[in-house]
Amino acid sequence: MFRYLCNQKAALLTAILLMAAGVLTLCFPESWYPQETEWQLTAEKEITGIHGGLSGLTWNQDSRTLFAVTDHPSSVVELDTEGNVLRVIPSDGDHDFEAIEYLGGNRYALSRERERTLTTHCIDSSTTVLPPATYSLTLDVDRHSDNAGFEGLARGRGEHALMVAQEKKPLRLYVTDRSPDALSVSDSLTHRASLPWFLKDISGLHYDRNNGLLYVLSHESAVVVVSDLDGGRKV
Repeated sequence: MFRYLCNQKAALLTAILLMAAGVLTLCFPESWYPQETEWQLTAEKEITGIHGGLSGLTWNQDSRTLFAVTDHPSSVVELDTEGNVLRVIPSDGDHDFEAIEYLGGNRYALSRERERTLTTHCIDSSTTVLPPATYSLTLDVDRHSDNAGFEGLARGRGEHALMVAQEKKPLRLYVTDRSPDALSVSDSLTHRASLPWFLKDISGLHYDRNNGLLYVLSHESAVVVVSDLDGGRKV
């Protein structure tokens, strides 16, 4: 009987400890994962000269400048590496831009959150108004909320491949690819990226084509997840 009671107490204690660990993980998920210490915030600067908040950012290696989008009003903004606004390129309407990705050759992909639409535009040094899209793709997926749509873009491995992040409800990572004869859309990247269960949203993407690493930014969880797309990740 004594041994039985000891075993019961040990089992109960183990259960309590597991429950406590679960509660702590729910409340403080970041503390249970190794922290990336190589990145440090070295400067903080207020961006002046624009209306609305910046919703996306991309690097143009040809002009050596940054390009961003604003949602309300919808526009494209060019900045130097110090965060100074070089020009604002307005659009012809309220498109709720959330992400921008430079594709090379003065071509940019933009995402429209509410419409679940991806568009491609040509922007060169003389552009003053956002020109009509040269390509447009609307994905009829997960329309549970107008404010939880496409929130991140990254150029994929292929020439025409794009990684697209659905912000939440549910979290999804899509890959779109097109050729002269076909268009493919897949959400298999969601599983390959091995996103941690505690991730509350996806607010930005960056894919490093040199080393094959995908960087997933979560605003609500205040973390950056780095995935090798083969099951390995760090937070």
